[in-house]
Amino acid sequence: MPNPIRRLSLHGGWIAPSLAVLAGIASVAAFAPFGAFWVLPLTLAALFRLADQTAPRRAALLGLAYGIGQFAAGTYWILIALSGVGGAPLPLAVALLVGLIVLLSTFIASILALTARVAPQPGALRYLVWLPALWCLAEWLRGWVFSGFPWLSIGYSQIDSPLVGLAPILGVFGVSWAVALSAGLLAWLSTSPRRAPIALAGLAVVWAGAYGLGRIDWTHPIGRPLSVTLAQGDVAQQAKWSPDAVQRAVHRYSSLTRGHWRSDLVIWPETAIPNYYRAVKPALDDLGEQLAAHDTTLITGLLRASPDGQQIYNSVVAVGAGSGLYAKRHLVPFGEYFPVPEVIRRWMAQSGMPYSDFTAGALDQKPIVAGDVALGISICYEDIFGGLIARDVPPANVLVNVSDDAWFGRSIGPDQHFEIARMRAAETGRYLLRADNSAVTGIVGPDGSIEKRAPDFEQTIVTGEIHAYDGLTPFVRWGNGGVAGLAMLVLVAAGMAGQRRSSR
Repeated sequence: MPNPIRRLSLHGGWIAPSLAVLAGIASVAAFAPFGAFWVLPLTLAALFRLADQTAPRRAALLGLAYGIGQFAAGTYWILIALSGVGGAPLPLAVALLVGLIVLLSTFIASILALTARVAPQPGALRYLVWLPALWCLAEWLRGWVFSGFPWLSIGYSQIDSPLVGLAPILGVFGVSWAVALSAGLLAWLSTSPRRAPIALAGLAVVWAGAYGLGRIDWTHPIGRPLSVTLAQGDVAQQAKWSPDAVQRAVHRYSSLTRGHWRSDLVIWPETAIPNYYRAVKPALDDLGEQLAAHDTTLITGLLRASPDGQQIYNSVVAVGAGSGLYAKRHLVPFGEYFPVPEVIRRWMAQSGMPYSDFTAGALDQKPIVAGDVALGISICYEDIFGGLIARDVPPANVLVNVSDDAWFGRSIGPDQHFEIARMRAAETGRYLLRADNSAVTGIVGPDGSIEKRAPDFEQTIVTGEIHAYDGLTPFVRWGNGGVAGLAMLVLVAAGMAGQRRSSR
């Protein structure tokens, strides 16, 4: 007869997985819009302790449970984008979301399973080496495997904490490593009171060291101040693509920015003009002549088609004193392209759902120029890929992101996205200007701080002065490969040390 005590025990029953799910749910409080950054080291420390001295399969289950709690609570808004706004049948949208949550959770499961195999016993090697370094590597892999989805990487939760000082050096995954190391120190401390002085000293070194590194100016301002105007039109998704949408959109955004045509830079959001470039080019050329007379550059999102009409690009164009075109490089799976068989595509068409694919732009494109300032452009979802943004620096002196987060509805999604965008500014040491259709529009300083932010879901503008910046942060020089390579070296060294101990 099975022992009921064993079945309910922490390592043999459902209590530990349930606690792991709750810890994962609680970890979302560390991200925007809540901002309790200190929560994440605590929830991770709890997860690390729950997985102590467990078999790899059991450890994987605990990691899966934590991930399911975290990603279910933190990415539920995808259901709004797929079904509430995108029009996908609810069962299909739920199936896609559940599949994504499980896939993301397997990365955490793999961390704990591998650690259970190589360092199952509580100790410094487990908590301070294997778990933090593997967490860093797993998030790096999650950033590009299967097209990549690094949303809720734990480093993003630290955009307002001292640990953000590591971002210009090691990027967001380096910050994640520091969070996991902090959790490891807390877990190690909890195994014995005698370790408290060393563990607390380690925490002080990590956090104070990151704060000190954050005081270093890796980049510097150049040229005169630039006046900028960011427009937020708050156009409902259901009305954005109606037959008379183009005229209404142009009128709305022109009205919002009419008194600011003397700004150096005016930015409208993603597909602010819901039409093809060739259809609106005459009107934009006329507007451009007026803007050029004031040395003003207008940046706006729209669609662009190849001459034969077979390829469609989600694009940005400069009008007035600036010049250049940009085509989105990293497209959203199941949003801007559909990796499904033709039979599924035909069913989607018959069901009235979007089914056509956009074409990705070239990886390296000439920057859009506003006067003598080079702009590093990204469209919506692209700003979650730090390595992609870093490719544009240099020559980019200012980062610009145009988005349309109305797809996320009135959820935590837009705030999370803005938090991610802020990390790109901190990594590159550049101002970031973000114009969104509904939420969130704002000006972010070179250290990732919010200088100005528009109210969500209102027709409004944000104005301010910024500087172009020059110089390179260490992260821009070596990208995400630097921190991934460092984590691999640490793990190789730990593995070799473990083998030597075993042989002795």
